[in-house]
Amino acid sequence: MRLSPKTINWLMIGGVIIILIVLLYILLSGKLNPSYNPPATIVSPTTTTPEITQPEPQTFSTEQLANNQIILDNRGRLEIELEKKAGAFVERWASLSSQDNFSNLEILKNSMTQSMIAWTDDYIKNQSATKKTDTYIGTRAQAIVTQGTLDSVDSTSLTVDVKIRGQETIATASTQPKNFYQNYQLSLVKQNDVWLANKLTWQDRQYQ
Repeated sequence: MRLSPKTINWLMIGGVIIILIVLLYILLSGKLNPSYNPPATIVSPTTTTPEITQPEPQTFSTEQLANNQIILDNRGRLEIELEKKAGAFVERWASLSSQDNFSNLEILKNSMTQSMIAWTDDYIKNQSATKKTDTYIGTRAQAIVTQGTLDSVDSTSLTVDVKIRGQETIATASTQPKNFYQNYQLSLVKQNDVWLANKLTWQDRQYQ
């Protein structure tokens, strides 16, 4: 049986339609490429600024701020205490009068080691031998700088540099009181939990 050209055309059109339907079905059901995975959604990276943790501010009491104080540990407190002790020792040592017979040094012996007491006795003896009894000589001194470095709270020795400002008076008709500065160095040692003066040296006075 011979088909007419018109019939052949309709058959071709019908076949094409069937093929399109099959392809559409395969595409919709994901059967065309079983290994195909849809691309993952690309998310643009966002720049995140790391959070910076600010340290908590150190607080001070009103009294500390008013007095301009600094919080210290045990070593720092002991260092300041010994600097004050050295300053007071040097002030009394340097404040003397030819009429007092070195009473200021006698008082300081309670703060000295035995070796320094012996050295002080020799010093007083030598000064007494050269003292001019007919002329009054007196000095007043004030510690203006004290500086020492304590290695730790368990240290047993400390050397303190002390600078004093003083006034020297010689009782003569033509001499006026003289102002001066002088540097001392005091060595302290710890004996039986007590800090004592062990050695004292000084430089010449610088008159103003």
